[in-house]
Amino acid sequence: MRTSKNSIRVCVRGQTLSLVLPRIYCRSVKRIALGISDNPENRKFAELKAKQIEIDFLSGSFDITLEKYRQKEPTPAAQAKSLTLPEIYEKYVDSRKKNVSPTTWKGYQGHLKQLLSCPYQLPEEALKIRDWAVENKPTDTARRLLVQANAACEWAVERNILRVNPFYGKCKIKSKKSKLKINPFILAEKDAILQAFAGSSKFSYLAPLIKFFFLTGCRTSEAIALQWKHIKSDCSSISFEEAIVFGVGGAIRKKGTKQSEGREFPCNSQLRALLLAIKPENAIANTSVFLRPGGSPISRQDLRTAWYGKGKDEGVVKLLVRDGVLETYRPQYNTRHTFISQCLEAGIAPTQVAKWVGNSAEIIFRNYAGIINKKSVPEF
Repeated sequence: MRTSKNSIRVCVRGQTLSLVLPRIYCRSVKRIALGISDNPENRKFAELKAKQIEIDFLSGSFDITLEKYRQKEPTPAAQAKSLTLPEIYEKYVDSRKKNVSPTTWKGYQGHLKQLLSCPYQLPEEALKIRDWAVENKPTDTARRLLVQANAACEWAVERNILRVNPFYGKCKIKSKKSKLKINPFILAEKDAILQAFAGSSKFSYLAPLIKFFFLTGCRTSEAIALQWKHIKSDCSSISFEEAIVFGVGGAIRKKGTKQSEGREFPCNSQLRALLLAIKPENAIANTSVFLRPGGSPISRQDLRTAWYGKGKDEGVVKLLVRDGVLETYRPQYNTRHTFISQCLEAGIAPTQVAKWVGNSAEIIFRNYAGIINKKSVPEF
């Protein structure tokens, strides 16, 4: 059994790493200069190189000249064949295509587009790429881009495409995390929005869906995916188990919601009355609950156009802000904030609200703490 004195050591000489081979290998102590800087990633590489030498020695294939183990400078031809960072990233995301959602895949394509726009293309230009991202992109965008570059290069190292990961330790960008601003609609605002949609000559068909958002707090992707098979025959409960997401090729229907495989939502009298009012006499199971006048399913773009507007035409809510009915503009997603806030103000436990809206209790506590803590100290 070998003792520690017969083990290959990784050491630093000058500013680069070397391997020190004991006498058992070459009758005298030998040093192999690796020519790479001292950092955690390169240390791993050096340790793997040491293990390779040990295995060769034990198997009888050890190269006593040590040429096999020395770092060789790449020839001009080999350098010409080296991959750019966008090329590595493209290979990396292609390897993951079968295992990610269309939305994630679409995000990958966005990162690839940004990498292609960078004036620095080689992996070894990692510091320049980092500086470029920090100077030219919003903080969160820059961080995500560097995280993706790091993951791609880590993948490339595992497959011997790269020797080391040049992005190791370069993804941290300091920034102040902005807390999610919860600005729900008050009752008067909610009523004004519902009345405006109901009275709109162009968008009245969306009135039931807008009311549905206020009564359930569900996500847009969940509402537009809803079919009559997801609603109990007497409209006493809803099963949110599918979503319409956007990725390669446009909108697709997928099983499960953003945070889970699905959830049951109990209908109160208001929601049950709404669903019974719009339910066809012979509702077909695979028919969408919310439809355009022509019978096709309502899309996310329909909602955006009606709520915010398109081009010079202002949407219903934008007009309410312009006319002073609403003090500030808030996106349609704030209907979700409104439902959650109203539930918490009514004294419903955050854990129960989380189950209804498909979130974690931790998210509810963190983002709606101000509302949860508004209650007065009870009398004892």
